[in-house]
Amino acid sequence: MFTGKREARGVWLSRFEYTGERARFTPEQAQERIRTVLERARKARFNMVFFQARGNGDAFYKSGLEPWSDLLTGTLGQDPGWDPLQYAIDIAHRQGLELHVWINTFPAWRGVKPPTESTPRQIYLEHPNWLVADSQGVPMPLADHYVSLSPGVPAARQHILDVVMDIVEHYDVDGVHFDYIRYPEGGTIRGYSHDSISVARFNSVEGNPYQLSWDAWQREQVNQFVFDVYNRTTARKPWVKVSAAVIGKYEGTGWTAYDAAYQDPRRWMELGKMDFIVPMVYWEREHPTHPFVPLIQQWSDRVAYGRYVLPGVLVGLERRYGWSELAAEVDEVRKLGLPGVVYFSASGLDDAWENLGVQEFPYWSLVPPMPWKDMHTPPPPEQLSVQWEGEYVKLQWQAPAIPEPLAFVVYRSETGRIDVNDVKEIVFVTGRDTTSYTDARPPARQVVYAVSAVNRNGNESPVTKSVAVHPPALAHR
Repeated sequence: MFTGKREARGVWLSRFEYTGERARFTPEQAQERIRTVLERARKARFNMVFFQARGNGDAFYKSGLEPWSDLLTGTLGQDPGWDPLQYAIDIAHRQGLELHVWINTFPAWRGVKPPTESTPRQIYLEHPNWLVADSQGVPMPLADHYVSLSPGVPAARQHILDVVMDIVEHYDVDGVHFDYIRYPEGGTIRGYSHDSISVARFNSVEGNPYQLSWDAWQREQVNQFVFDVYNRTTARKPWVKVSAAVIGKYEGTGWTAYDAAYQDPRRWMELGKMDFIVPMVYWEREHPTHPFVPLIQQWSDRVAYGRYVLPGVLVGLERRYGWSELAAEVDEVRKLGLPGVVYFSASGLDDAWENLGVQEFPYWSLVPPMPWKDMHTPPPPEQLSVQWEGEYVKLQWQAPAIPEPLAFVVYRSETGRIDVNDVKEIVFVTGRDTTSYTDARPPARQVVYAVSAVNRNGNESPVTKSVAVHPPALAHR
């Protein structure tokens, strides 16, 4: 199937998938899992991965603010001897994938037992007054699911903001991706969150200067975190993309973003405080109450405000409806002109990577640029040389002399002229700072090659001057 030159193709890789969902992986097994997923994703012509590095007040990277996750070693706070986030970044950039660090935002802990003591001390133990509470002021009980921090507690929001900025400061991530950036399930029924700090702020002039209703005020607490984190992140590193996974239905009855979880992505997009959202539209096309196409149409028409909407597609639907259902959903996304999709999740694609690379993504594609972040295009590569090496053609070039990491797009044409708008002429997109490529498909007749540079924001340079190559048999006539 034909695909456009600009299409975001993402996949979520959760912490459970690289630490072992049933039995804890050794560091070597965890690294192999991360490496395998990223290599297979790139071979299938994906261009984005969302790598989970914070689950519930714990860390899968070197943090001075939260303890190492016990999923890595079995002991909360114990250094595993390696850095999963840095490991994933290195491989992703080498493969040519954007690495978006995936953060569970407000969850504070998960499980029926409280966290053990650690250094740093886990936030559930250190700040119990920051937890969400019901209409009677009783904090959320421990359970198999998450216990959440209250968005109405400024100190809790500041802590999470500090966690995010610690990652942005010390890691070369391409994006920061938020999940659970909302109030928890059951909020409207249980009265979340009537914690004492939120109630006092709501009833005060300082905390509620515009006398908002309770629902609107809670929505504004989540909004304020979004505004703060976007402003801080883009001020520090303007190229880092800020995104969020959001409830699959925006508003109305049932489990919706706006009405049930106090999550207002339309407001974020309208004010330019989010680069893209990923609505988790995890239903089939013919679902009686949550049909896929009308939902993504609503997100596109009512919420986007010129920013990007990448529908989240549930790989698990394949078990019930077959792969044709997932393929049809991708087709619908393209028909509506949306800029891409994100698959949940990597483990569900273990038997489908090759199928994706052949059927859904048969051509290379670049991540859509975000003109509101950066409009400048890099200079083209220099000194392109093309020559035969045995049975293959090897290309080499020099990167332009600019202090910015670049990937490169290799074009090949049999018409004698490169058409940069023809995706069939893209033979490869390199990893970051790679300045050579070997074409393993030897041309049977004369072809021309050219190379362009792509910066962090996906802006592409002009191509180099084309270089022609003749098959050896023709070259020696």
